[in-house]
Amino acid sequence: MSRVVLVTGATGDTGRAVCALLTARGDTVLAVGTDASRLETVDAAERLVCDVTDRAATDALAADVATRYDHLDGILHLVGGWKPGWGDEVTDWLNARLVTTLLNVSEAFEGMLLAAPAGRLAIVSSTVVTRDGPPSSAYAAAKLAAESWVDQLNARWAGTPTGAVTFVVKAIDAPTAADALVDVWDRAAGDRVVL
Repeated sequence: MSRVVLVTGATGDTGRAVCALLTARGDTVLAVGTDASRLETVDAAERLVCDVTDRAATDALAADVATRYDHLDGILHLVGGWKPGWGDEVTDWLNARLVTTLLNVSEAFEGMLLAAPAGRLAIVSSTVVTRDGPPSSAYAAAKLAAESWVDQLNARWAGTPTGAVTFVVKAIDAPTAADALVDVWDRAAGDRVVL
């Protein structure tokens, strides 16, 4: 079954691998990134330039996509980044990429995801996230916040066929992560899958 899938962070290693696998199996891939020249080399039906840290830009992107598609079967949210330590600058940088982008994309495209027969949103988290004590770094805190938002989405979508899934890695291995992400529809809402 062919699906329409939005891949944010499509120019990263995992994004590229995911887009290639989805395209190879016949899915319609909408690749999103901030650099048009880098997007040109991503396997996708459409390459969309957008800074998803910007809510207005993300809303405009969603409105544009909705003119061509009546639903999205999946959103594979792969915007990421890492910096060590705690300071305000590090925290702001990480939150913008790991949390704000997720909030913006999930809210802007929520209606399209809910219109799918079995919509799925997926994120990649980290084994540094624990729920038995305070986060050990700004990175862990941002990843915990992203996972908490996924929990909120699943609560909000309860009773619908739509759900969100978290894939957890110790260190990102693009081929392994991509293989798991493209099969997100085999996962139940709320699954937290350690790779």
